[in-house]
Amino acid sequence: MIREVLKLDQFISNSLQKDEINIKELIGAFFIFRKWILTIAFFVFALGLVYLVSSPEEYTSKSKLLLEQSGGFGGKSLGGLASISGLGNLGLGNQNSEALPAELIPELVRESDFLKLLMYETIYLEDAGDSISLLRYVNEFEEHDFYYHLIRVPSKIKSRLFFSTTTDTEKITSPEKTLQEPEILSLESDERKTIGQLRKRILVEKEERLLLIQTKMPDPVASAQLNAILVKNIKNYLTELSSEKELRNFEFIEKRTVEAKNRVSNTQEALARFRDSNRGINSQLVKTEEDMLVSDFNLEFNVYNSLAQQLEQARIKVQEASPMLTVFQKPQVPTSPSEPKFVLLGLAFLVLGFVLAVLSFFILLVFRILKLQFSDV
Repeated sequence: MIREVLKLDQFISNSLQKDEINIKELIGAFFIFRKWILTIAFFVFALGLVYLVSSPEEYTSKSKLLLEQSGGFGGKSLGGLASISGLGNLGLGNQNSEALPAELIPELVRESDFLKLLMYETIYLEDAGDSISLLRYVNEFEEHDFYYHLIRVPSKIKSRLFFSTTTDTEKITSPEKTLQEPEILSLESDERKTIGQLRKRILVEKEERLLLIQTKMPDPVASAQLNAILVKNIKNYLTELSSEKELRNFEFIEKRTVEAKNRVSNTQEALARFRDSNRGINSQLVKTEEDMLVSDFNLEFNVYNSLAQQLEQARIKVQEASPMLTVFQKPQVPTSPSEPKFVLLGLAFLVLGFVLAVLSFFILLVFRILKLQFSDV
């Protein structure tokens, strides 16, 4: 190596004296370091092989969902149904401003709120011989490559040397804090780790009117199970998210409608009793009191009739707010592993090794040029 450096210094000195760089001599200097360049290239390639060999196999399952509402979820597209029901003047079909864009679905699936619900779903894992939650799988059964464990050696040593009991206290008090402040999402360390791993194992993309869903697991059946669970959770989550406001409005109007119906029954019963008890009596006082009871009945009936129409409108809104998702392609059990890609990654590590080797040569060249220049000063 010293001999090669001396030849490089000689090339640099000649170039500085001539105040120009001879390309042929530069290529010659480059070939002088060919053993060093090959050594670096194959060293990086060997590190890549260690990564490939130690990486567990992953199987990818795919499915597709058809979006039957192209404008978004929560959009009001059932105006025709309102006119059929006799509610054409209640303003249905003109509230597209509240639609949930379908483009946001892939981002919603990656949110912690959604993934926290998903992590407690169970899948059958052959290695465990039982159905376990995704939370337990990530923290107890998930396999990693050699470098994953190597990088975490310092943190494991630190955790053993500086062990503290504050973690246990936090685990005890955090549920109470979550109950007291439901608007704040509280996550334990194992939950945060699970969410991070689920983001790597789940991919949701929108392609025109299709949602493409991909899931990765080390077991082909588990991968298909996770995909099916994800499809179910997406449909349920979007239904709750899109129809939450409409459901609250529907429940409120439904309660008021029941109360109005009871008042109509009470006033109708009171009017019937009054007429039965005063049959055949010709008195202005009796007639006035009867008119008041009839007026009360008509008022309560009009209120009930108006609420019944609003209830029908609210029922339609709940229906149209529910996302129209149809399984276009069921989750499939993969037959061959999708990762690691040995050929592709092997070539990538080999190219990376040569690039780093050539780069190191030019870094050495610049370093020697600067050293020789400053030594002459």
